[in-house]
This record gives sequence, C-alpha cells and structure tokens, in this order.
Amino acid sequence: MAEPTFAQGKPLLTEEELMELEPLGHVFHREAEHVFISQGEETDFALLIKKGHVKVVVGRPPRIVAIRGPNEMVGEMAAVRQKPRSASIIALNEVEVLHLPAVEWLKFLYRHPRAMHAQLFAADERLDQATRKVLESDLAVEQRLAKALIDLVDSGVGTHNEKGVGIRFSQQDLATLTGASLDSVKKIVRTFKNGQLISTGRQALVIHDVAGLVEIAAGHRTALL
Repeated sequence: MAEPTFAQGKPLLTEEELMELEPLGHVFHREAEHVFISQGEETDFALLIKKGHVKVVVGRPPRIVAIRGPNEMVGEMAAVRQKPRSASIIALNEVEVLHLPAVEWLKFLYRHPRAMHAQLFAADERLDQATRKVLESDLAVEQRLAKALIDLVDSGVGTHNEKGVGIRFSQQDLATLTGASLDSVKKIVRTFKNGQLISTGRQALVIHDVAGLVEIAAGHRTALL
C-alpha cells in the first residue's frame, strides 16, 4: 500500500483507503451555507469532503478558523471522542460529502492503523494552526487580512482567471475570518483596492497581486498611506 507524506495539502488517506470508505457511508450534495454540524451539538458521524469546500466556524461572534477541501475529514475527532462538537461546519460553496456513522469510522480506523496515525497527525497539525491563529491575533489588521487572503488562495477555494484569483467571500466573511471588526476590514479593503492589490464585487473579490499581499503579511511593506 502506498504511504503518503503527512504534509499540509496532501491527502491523509490513500486511494485504497478512500475506496474502502465509500460503501460505509452515504453521499450527500448540499448548497453553499448549508450547516452540516453546529457547534455544541452532539452528533455521531464524520464527514469526508469529496468536492467543494467547507468553513470551520467557532465562537460568538462567529469566526472562521479554517477552510477544508476535497479528501479532508471533518468532525472525525468528535465522532471518536463522543463529545459535543467544538466547531460548526458550513458549506462554503456547493459541496459533496460522504456521511460516515461514527461506529463505521471507528471500525475503519482500527482496521487501518496507518490511517489512524494519519488522523492523529492531522489533529496535531490543526492544533498547531489554532495556536498560530491566537498568536496572529496581535498582528495589525492589515497583515492579518493579507495573510487570510493568501491562505484562501493556498486552500484552492479560489477560481483562477486572466485577472487573478476570484474568491466568493464578502467583507463580512473576511471580518469573521480575521477576527477583526467589519469597519476595520472595510478600511483595509479600500487601501488594498487603491493599491490595485485586489478588486471587489458583490459578495466576492479578485486578488490581482498575491506577491504584494505576501510582503504585507510578512510586514515588509504596507498599503496604508
């Protein structure tokens, strides 16, 4: 059996493992904004994302802490630990998922120690991501927004075209993603537009200068006057 590298952006389950999972659950198609899991609820299933992306949302006011895409699992640890959900899982766009009962998911992991190891690795990586987000909360809003936009591009949620990378995110979504106020995000979005780093439309934006945003996120330049 092929042994994948445990790295960000790489599938944690092999093709053989994914094929074995398929008959254990049911495939669902859902539109954008469908709530698969609500924070605090007690449910006994895990989800394998087959197509599309979901956002992981926590807290009140809500904050987007992660974007998950194809071949990634969500809700898998709560299904194993049998504890209330620590986050909400909401469709970011049109999504196809494999709904796996917790008992089937757990049996699968016991049959496949390599897969269990991979999931433990993923859980540790996500903890590191959450820790980094806490540390990043002290960064200037400009840097946080630039980094959030770069992360969205890296997640594959955008659509590439001749103008740049199009992302269907509103300014409210960006405020939720960065943990900043909507007014602060609107101000920085205006500066990014004036600097021709991005352009905006209805509930969407286009990133024109990824390299410029990388420099801002690193603190090497600013778009503010």
